[in-house]
Amino acid sequence: MAFPNYGQVLFKPMKQERHEETNVNLYYFSDFERHNAEIAAFHLDRILGFRRVPPVVEIKDIPTDHKLVTTFFTSPVGNTRFYGQCSYYCSIEYAICGRPLKIEGSMAAMLPDLSLAPRRSWRSPWKRSYIKCQPRLHKTARSNTPPHVYATSRPRPRRSQAHRPPLTLATSLRSL
Repeated sequence: MAFPNYGQVLFKPMKQERHEETNVNLYYFSDFERHNAEIAAFHLDRILGFRRVPPVVEIKDIPTDHKLVTTFFTSPVGNTRFYGQCSYYCSIEYAICGRPLKIEGSMAAMLPDLSLAPRRSWRSPWKRSYIKCQPRLHKTARSNTPPHVYATSRPRPRRSQAHRPPLTLATSLRSL
């Protein structure tokens, strides 16, 4: 969603109940993302004091954006449904259903444009590269390079002074 002051938020609607388990026979990328994952990540980040996750809320009134309002409709059983505007799954076949008028989801604030809020940024060292080799540039993503190639010359991490979770907490989070 875009706002008149150039702010943007990412809305992730509820597609599964919180207590509903994912079917084990689903293909990996066809699984629905849980809308409450961002909410939990925000609160965990806030409690641990890292301050790295953008603010996330879960309550929003029906929008007044005319383009988005035109994607709302009522189902035959009387529930409010909408399909929004996006590149992939925004059609009546993938509509999100409310109960009957409330639609649950999460909204995550996006960073403003660089022209509005200048900041430094770094490329992720774990970014995937789907090109096996770029002979002209001699570059491949570090995550695609075997570990023994760069094991002896690892640079110091840029965020050496940043907050890090205790080892026991990090281990317990990975096991969830």
